[in-house]
Amino acid sequence: MLLVLALISFYLGAHWGFLQDDIRSSVHSSSYIDEAYWLLSLSQVVIVVSFCTLPELVLRQISLFMAASKVITLVVTLLVVVVGGMYLLYMPGFGDLLVLTAALLLARLDLVRLKVWPPAWLGLIGFNVFILIFMHYGHAMHLELLNWPWFHFLAGGSASSV
Repeated sequence: MLLVLALISFYLGAHWGFLQDDIRSSVHSSSYIDEAYWLLSLSQVVIVVSFCTLPELVLRQISLFMAASKVITLVVTLLVVVVGGMYLLYMPGFGDLLVLTAALLLARLDLVRLKVWPPAWLGLIGFNVFILIFMHYGHAMHLELLNWPWFHFLAGGSASSV
């Protein structure tokens, strides 16, 4: 699941790079709106990773029942993400975060089942670094991906419009 998480992070970095190019082409050249969009996207990812990797700490005030078991915490967190995601899916931009959240929770669940989950803060820092590295790499490579014919199929209309 870590490989799937890495591929999703790479794809989202490339996708947001194409969206940033669209923003850059539609505003004045001296504007920093495209950079603000990229920073907002990265801050959303950090918030999602924090919520998904530290559910014991984030949700402890809500329910002691959830804090009793990591598996119950993950299941309830996944339920909250799916129900909240169904609402947010219709809002532009949140569908990408829903896919990233599901992949992150599944990767975390696999690591917990394998009993290799690190302490909470190390897991938070590790997943943030892991996801942000692959997102940055996808963002840096997004123009190179236009030369790959299979990427046009994956990206739909966004790759062909740039």
